[in-house]
Amino acid sequence: MEYFGRNQLFKMMLLALVIYPMVPAAYTPWIGFSLGLFFLLYLMMHPDAYEKIRRGRRHNKLAYGLSSALFILWSLVSFVYSVDRMKTLEGILMYSSAFVLFFILKYELHRPNQVLPLVRAYFLGTFMVGLYYGGQVLYEEIVQGISFDPLTHTSFFDHGPVLAYFMLLPLFPALALYIFKEKTKESRFYFLVASVSVISIFMTGSRIAIIGIFIGLALLSLLYSLKFLLALLPAGIFMVLIPIFSHRHRSFFAISEGMGRISFYLEIIKAHWSSIFFGRGFFTMDGTMTKFLVDRPELLNLGQVNRPYNTGLQVLLELGLVGLFIGGLILFFKMKGILNYTKSYKAQANLKVMYVGVFVSMVVLLYVGAMDSYMMDPKLLYAIAALMGILHGDAKWKGIGKV
Repeated sequence: MEYFGRNQLFKMMLLALVIYPMVPAAYTPWIGFSLGLFFLLYLMMHPDAYEKIRRGRRHNKLAYGLSSALFILWSLVSFVYSVDRMKTLEGILMYSSAFVLFFILKYELHRPNQVLPLVRAYFLGTFMVGLYYGGQVLYEEIVQGISFDPLTHTSFFDHGPVLAYFMLLPLFPALALYIFKEKTKESRFYFLVASVSVISIFMTGSRIAIIGIFIGLALLSLLYSLKFLLALLPAGIFMVLIPIFSHRHRSFFAISEGMGRISFYLEIIKAHWSSIFFGRGFFTMDGTMTKFLVDRPELLNLGQVNRPYNTGLQVLLELGLVGLFIGGLILFFKMKGILNYTKSYKAQANLKVMYVGVFVSMVVLLYVGAMDSYMMDPKLLYAIAALMGILHGDAKWKGIGKV
């Protein structure tokens, strides 16, 4: 029996895609490093696989070289100018572990008989997260007879908003696949994934994520099928009836009673103007925000005192204008790559439909990132790395350019 073969690597990847959402966030990077170690041993045992990767890089230098160069440059700039190099190193290692996941999916596990099982494994992992969250709700409401508290029960995640944002990612591709496929067992599975995603998002009470559902449905109806517009009417009625909206919609753009979002953002930028070009270092936001909130009693009622409530602002504070520019370039190329893939005649029909949904999810996450700053959570990063790795791998195998 071959212990370090492609089949074993494939099985490990399937397992990783299922379990990573259920692993504590602090241990999530170990999944990527374990896969990376196994992959290195696989390449040592199979020199032909290594040579194939080298040939693939030579034929596709732009897609691989640019992403890699930007990632390395981003990390080096962050580490050199960091105010806490140990925290920055921790962040770099976390992102590197997700990059390992992406790299293996792109360059090794991209054969036609592997892609669909990988997609199903991704959806199964997200489904398990939502199912467990539903179990938490039922246990408290029915078994214990007490009101469910979304602040203390957040499935396998540390915070309710992170859970809500994570469930936005599979929601729209699952809906697209359900509409696309004839009503088979697999299509019903995608319907279940979409259902638990919506229920989980509403149960967290995250206003940002709930509004994201409406944005995504509207965009999906324009890009794929007008059938999704039919879901907006009952969903809109449901949203109005939710107490969190009826009582808190006026404060949606406020950070606290004494300060709005724009004022809050300008205050933070003003306080850290001296480090605006290179930033204070990747993964140093906790210390930065803790110091900023000292002697600011008007902000002491913040639910999470170590968040700037804007992902772009967080990138600016941690990585400066240089990092913000590089991050914007990477995001632009990835979004453009998804669109190019969905327009290619070489792509499989169901995967094209799925990545229309992924594109919608990414647009919704851009909106989420403008309102909150949990987008750098390890599990969200792994989910995006997995979806992008499958996309790039399939495009590489089929010769789809500019992805």
